[in-house]
Amino acid sequence: MTDALALGFSGGGDSTALLHALRASFPETLLHALIVDHGLRPESAEEAADSADYARDLGAEPHILRWSAPRKNQAAARQARHTLLAGACEGLGVSLLCLGHTLDDRIETLRMRANREGGWRTLTGMTPLDASPVWPEGRHLMVARPLLGLRREQLRTYLERIGARWIDDPSNDDTQFERIRLRQEAYPPGGPAEHGLLSLSDQSLDAERLLRGAAWRLTERAVEITPWGGAVLDRDKFTLAARPMALRALEAVMMAVSGEARTPSPDGVEACLDALEQGEAHTRSGVLLTVEGVMGRDPGAVLGRADGGAEALRLELEAGDVALFDGRFEIHADQDCRVEALGDRPAPEGVELSSVPATLRQSLTSIISPQGDDILALPGFKPDATDNWPLLCMLRLRRWLLPCEAPAWFDGDKSAAHIRAALAKPA
Repeated sequence: MTDALALGFSGGGDSTALLHALRASFPETLLHALIVDHGLRPESAEEAADSADYARDLGAEPHILRWSAPRKNQAAARQARHTLLAGACEGLGVSLLCLGHTLDDRIETLRMRANREGGWRTLTGMTPLDASPVWPEGRHLMVARPLLGLRREQLRTYLERIGARWIDDPSNDDTQFERIRLRQEAYPPGGPAEHGLLSLSDQSLDAERLLRGAAWRLTERAVEITPWGGAVLDRDKFTLAARPMALRALEAVMMAVSGEARTPSPDGVEACLDALEQGEAHTRSGVLLTVEGVMGRDPGAVLGRADGGAEALRLELEAGDVALFDGRFEIHADQDCRVEALGDRPAPEGVELSSVPATLRQSLTSIISPQGDDILALPGFKPDATDNWPLLCMLRLRRWLLPCEAPAWFDGDKSAAHIRAALAKPA
C-alpha cells in the first residue's frame, strides 16, 4: 500500500468540503476521488462526469464507479457504495478511504437506531476511524471520517467563503427515506436531547472497545485457528469467561470461520455458545460446531442445499488470476483451475485429514483441475513453507476485535482544523 488517500466524492456539499480540506492539508499526497454513480436518476452519469472534472481541477485523480444493479433502497445503495469503494481502493493500492460524514450524519444515524429494538450496542454509531464495513472486499481498508465533529452547515459556510460550488442531490429531499424524514423534523441542534444521545453513544463506544479488547484476550487463550480455516475452541475457558466477553469472542470466531459478510444474529451466537458449553453439535450462521468444540465451515453453505437455500460455491480461474473464495481464502492461481469444496472426493495422495473432524471434511476448500478430475491441492495442507492461498480468518478476527490505526503520516483532525481556521477568519 502506498502513501495515498482515497475520498468518496459525490460533488455534494460534505464531500466537496472534504476534498478542498484534504487537498489543502495534504498537498503532496496522491488523492483519488472515487465517484459512485448509482444510476438511479437519468442525470446521474452527467453529474458523475462533472464531479470528475471538478476533482481533477483540484489536483485529485477521479475514478467513476458504476452500480450495475441499481435499486432505490438506501440500505442496498450503502452496501453497493461501500463494496465499489473498497474494490477500487484495493485496485489502487490505497488503505485509507476518507468519507465526508458530519456530526449531523452521526446524530441522524443514532436517532434511526434509537427507533429500533436492540441493546446498548445499537447506539455505538460511526466513529472517526473504522474498518471497512464490507468483507472480504474491504479486508485491507480503513474508513476515516475527518469531519465527524463538524456540522453540515459549517461546511456550507466554509464552501461559500472559499467560493466553491457543489451540487444538491434531489434524493436529500425524498421523504420516503427515514433519514430524510428525521432530517426535516424539529430537533434543536445542540439541545439537551441531542447532547444526551451523543453522551449515550460515547459511553456505548467506550463499553464496546473494552468488551472487544477483553474478547480478543479470550481468543488468544481459548481459540486456535487451524491452517485449513477452522477453529479449535477451549470449552472450559469459554465457560469460565464472563458471558458478554464469551459471546463477543465467539461472534468474531464465527465470522472468521464462516467468511460471511453479515454479522451473525445475537440469538445465533447465544445458541452456539450454549452448544459449546454443553458439548453439543450445532449448525448456524454458516458454521458447524462439533461436540469436541471444533468449528468449521458448514458444508451445506459451500456445497449447496437440496432445498435451494444455498448454491454450491465455485471459482473458475486461469493461471495468474487472484481471487477470493468463500470470504476465507485468497487464491493465487499458478495454473488453470477450479476452486470449490472438497465434497465426497478422497484426499489427494500423501495428504492426511485425521486432524479434521469427519463432519467438516466435505467443506474443505480444494484446488481442482479445470476438468474436475484431479485435486491439485488442499489449502492448509501444503507440505512446504510457501502457500498460494493465504487464509483470511486471523485477519478477520483481528479487524473485528482490535482497534484500527491510521498510517502514522495521516492526521485525521488536520482537515477539520483547516476548516475551523477558515471559519474563524472574518468573512
